[in-house]
Amino acid sequence: MARILVIAPSSGLKELFIEASLKLQQEITIEVGKGEEGLTIARKQEKNGYDVIVSHGTTAHLLYQHCRLPVVEVQTSGYDMIRTLMLLQGFPGKVGILGSNRTLQGAETIGTLLTMPLNFFPVEQEEERLPAVQQAAAQGIQAIVSDIIGQAEAASYGVHVLAIIPGQEAVMSALTEAKRLGASINRTKQQHMFLAGILSEYEDAIIAVDNKGVIRLVNKKAEALFAIKEEQAMEKPGREVHPLLQFTDMVKTQSLSIEEIHSIANQNVLVKKRLLYHNGKPIGAVAVCKEASGLKQMENRMSCFSFTPQQSRMHFPHLIATTEEMIETLETARLFSKHDTPILIYGETGTGKQSLAEAIHNESPWREGPFVVLDCTAIGEGTAEEELFGEVKGEGSNIFNLAKGGTLYLQDVGSMPLALQDRFICLLQRPHTIERIDSAQSSPRIIAAHIHDLKSEVEAGRFREELYRLLHGGVLRLPPLRKRKQDIPEFIRWFIISFNMREGKQIVGARPEVIARLQEASWPENIRQLKEMVEKLCRAATGLFIEGEEAEAAIQELFTVPEPIEIREPSKQKAEERTYKEERRQAHSLESERIGIDITGKTLEELETEIILRVLKEEKNNQSQAAKRLGINRTTLWRKIKE
Repeated sequence: MARILVIAPSSGLKELFIEASLKLQQEITIEVGKGEEGLTIARKQEKNGYDVIVSHGTTAHLLYQHCRLPVVEVQTSGYDMIRTLMLLQGFPGKVGILGSNRTLQGAETIGTLLTMPLNFFPVEQEEERLPAVQQAAAQGIQAIVSDIIGQAEAASYGVHVLAIIPGQEAVMSALTEAKRLGASINRTKQQHMFLAGILSEYEDAIIAVDNKGVIRLVNKKAEALFAIKEEQAMEKPGREVHPLLQFTDMVKTQSLSIEEIHSIANQNVLVKKRLLYHNGKPIGAVAVCKEASGLKQMENRMSCFSFTPQQSRMHFPHLIATTEEMIETLETARLFSKHDTPILIYGETGTGKQSLAEAIHNESPWREGPFVVLDCTAIGEGTAEEELFGEVKGEGSNIFNLAKGGTLYLQDVGSMPLALQDRFICLLQRPHTIERIDSAQSSPRIIAAHIHDLKSEVEAGRFREELYRLLHGGVLRLPPLRKRKQDIPEFIRWFIISFNMREGKQIVGARPEVIARLQEASWPENIRQLKEMVEKLCRAATGLFIEGEEAEAAIQELFTVPEPIEIREPSKQKAEERTYKEERRQAHSLESERIGIDITGKTLEELETEIILRVLKEEKNNQSQAAKRLGINRTTLWRKIKE
C-alpha cells in the first residue's frame, strides 16, 4: 500500500482528509502546515519512507517546487467556487478569477447567477502567476478568487486574495490519485534511498545544493566537518552553513569545477566543487571535502538582535476606510509617503498603526528597501545599546545600517529608555543621515508610533524634547473603532475571508442582526479585538453563515466590560489643548527648517501646498527634481504651484 503524507494548509482541511481516508480505507499521515511551515514539515518527513505528498493551493505549489517527492494537488470544484463567490456578494470593488482553464470553466455562469460581474485571468504555467496578478492590479481588480495565488504574493500589488476552499469531493479525488501514483513510484523511491545510503557512508564529506543554493544532501562526514546535523543543514542555503558553500561565482563564470584549500576547524581541507547538469541545464552543485586530519567542533555563533527586517504586506488598498475621518487620514498618509519627513502615528492599541506604517512604506520611494521594526517596549539599557548602535568586526550592524535605504518603524516609541533616546538624537542630527533617497547609502526613513501624544511624555520627563521635535514631522491620528463603526461590516467581511483561508472553512458571511450587534459594542481593544471576536464566531458557526443565535452568547460578553476611557493628554483640558495647538503653530516657523511639517488644524490642500513649497526650497527651486521626489510630473507640479 502506498505511503501518503498529507500537508493540510488548515485544520479544517485536515478533518476532510480524515473523513476521506476512512471512506477509501487508505492509511495516511496528516500534518497541518501552510506555506513555508508546510514545506519545512514535508522536508523533515521526506526521509521517513513516504511515496507521495498531497496538499492544496499555494502550499502544494511550494511543495512541488522544493520537494523531491511527487505532489498531488487537491483540485477545487465548481461547488467550491460558488461558496467562495457567495462571500463577495455586495462587494463594491472589481473581482477577478485567476486560475487554469479548468478553474475558469463555469465561473462565468456562476457569476451571472450570482449577479456578479467577473474578470478572468487564465494561468496554465507557474511563471504566468505573478504577471497575471500584476495585470489584474493594473485593471483595477481589488479582489482575486484563486486556488494558486497566496495573499503574500499578491500583497505587493495591493490586491486581496480569496482562496477557493476545497470540499469533500475534491479531497476524495486527490487521495484516489495519490494512492494510484504512490504505488507506481515506490520502486523508484527505494532506489533513491539505496543511493543516498551509499553517499551517506562515503569517506569524504559531501554537501550538495540545488540550483537555488539550498542544501539537498549532507553525509555523515560533512555533519562532523561542519558541526551541523543533517536536519539543520537541509533547512538552510549552503552559504549559511559555511561561506565556501557559495556557488554563485561558479554559475556566473560557468566554471565546471574548482579546487581550493580551505582552513576548516583549524584543519587544511581540500575542497572540490562541481556544478551538476541535466540535459544541458545546471541543476545544482556539489562540494567534496577531503580532510587532512581530525576535526574539532566549530563554535556556533549567533547574534541576537532586538530588531529584524519584516515583510511589509500592507498597501493602501488593503486599509479599510468608509468614514470621512479615516478617508482623510489615508489621503494625508499617501501625501506624506512621498517625502522624507519623519512621521508620528498616534492611536490606541489595536487601531492598526503598524499596518498604516507598512502602507506608507510601500507607497514611498523607500519601498524597495527593508521595513525594520524596533519594538521599544522590548529593549532595555546596557546590552541593547550595543546591539542597536554597535559594530561587529568592523562591519556596520547597527539598526540604521540594517534599515538603510528603507524604513525604520519605532513601535511604542514613548517606551524607549532615555539613554537610547540620546543616541537616537545624535544619529538623527548627523548631517550624513540626510541624504538623497536615490543614493545607495541613503539613511532610513523614520516612522514612529505611540498610543497617545508624546507631549505628555515630554512634560513628565520620560521623553527627550529634542527627540520629540525631530520625530514630530507629519502627524497622523488613527481613530478608535468605536468612532468608525460604519467600517465594521467591511472588517467583518475580510476577517471571515482570512479565517476561511487559514482554517479551510467555507463561511460566506454574517447575518445582518449579527453585524448590527457587533456595531453596538464599544471595542476597547479596537480592530484587534474585533478580529478575535469574528474568528471566535467563525469557529462556532455550523453553517454557511454566522447566525444570530449561535453568536449571541459570545457577543453578550462584549457588553459586560467597562466602557473604554478616552486616551487624552493626562494634564490637558480642552482649553489647554487649544493653547498647545496655537503654540505649535507659532513655533512651527522656527522649527520647520529642522523638523517636519505639522498637520494640526490644516486642510489637505494646505498641507499639499506646504509640502510642495518645502521640497522646492530643498531642491533650490528645481521643479524637475522636486516633481521627481514628490512622485508627480512637472506639469502637475506647475499647476499646483499656480493654484
